[in-house]
Amino acid sequence: MNLRRLLIKPYAYRKCGNDGQWLWDNWTNYTECIQYLAPVVVPTVHLLVCYILFIFSIISLALLLATLFIYLYFTSLMCSRLRVHRNLVVALIMHSILMIVISYPSIFSINSYRDIETLCKIVISLKLFAALSSINWMFIEGLLLHSRITTSIFRKDAPFKLYYCIGWGLPLLTTIIWCITMSYCWTSYCWTGYGDSIYVWIITGPMIAAIGINCIFLINIIRILVTKLRLTVNVETTQIRKAIKATALLFPLLGISHLLFCFNPGDNGNLENAYMITNAFLQSSQGMFVSILYCFLNTEVQTTLRNVYLRASIRRSANPNLRFSLIGRHSSNSSIH
Repeated sequence: MNLRRLLIKPYAYRKCGNDGQWLWDNWTNYTECIQYLAPVVVPTVHLLVCYILFIFSIISLALLLATLFIYLYFTSLMCSRLRVHRNLVVALIMHSILMIVISYPSIFSINSYRDIETLCKIVISLKLFAALSSINWMFIEGLLLHSRITTSIFRKDAPFKLYYCIGWGLPLLTTIIWCITMSYCWTSYCWTGYGDSIYVWIITGPMIAAIGINCIFLINIIRILVTKLRLTVNVETTQIRKAIKATALLFPLLGISHLLFCFNPGDNGNLENAYMITNAFLQSSQGMFVSILYCFLNTEVQTTLRNVYLRASIRRSANPNLRFSLIGRHSSNSSIH
């Protein structure tokens, strides 16, 4: 988001009057290009940021697609919490794709999406929508955990219609309001410099609110869980503890990158360069952390994949003794699971 200074091309322009004649005595405004006339280190930092965005976004996208496949293919894993995971993964897939779209032109020196103003605004809007959706689905992760371990807010099954409104509906409405506001109040090409405008708080405000509420949820959940663990330890509390550990690790990782969006240090030389590189890494690697912590390190997912592998090995095996051994191991794992 605050990568805009490095990812935005400067434009020289002149204005045409209503009578079809050039204004300003045919003068062309080159002020945006002046900073690029001097030999500065910005292009090097710009290229490094683009490579970080591109490489880590591709890795995140690959892991997220694998995670989504596992969630959709293995129906035995289906539960309320996994449905929330699945929507979070979809939001982060959108985010990773848009990160690739943003960084691809600079790396391969091809025509940019910014050459078409309407397309450029669509990319920016979708980027903000995906970022806000991922934060909202992390908020729902915290809400679901809080409802499960404390006094249940919802007496029946998880209200997924409400979750969809929070996770997809509110970000869509917020992004539309932001787009309309920017169209009337911010007339620069492709909304250049939108992060410096006061209107960016239309997007940032809900993000900070969701992060703040989720932090309160997590603190309260940990307090209650510690009290329960002192009294008794059972399977449910152990599972909840693992879920809390994953959420407690993930939410700061997702939240920090979006909070950085609000506090760009500005033109401070090395400090801004460090900020841009750190922000690029955090934004592009979100999908990696979600896939690893919510899928590949999940005990149930590991058990399911192990059982599938064992069944495939049994079918391929022509050795009766090996087949008997694999069947016994598979039965043992299934019993433990």
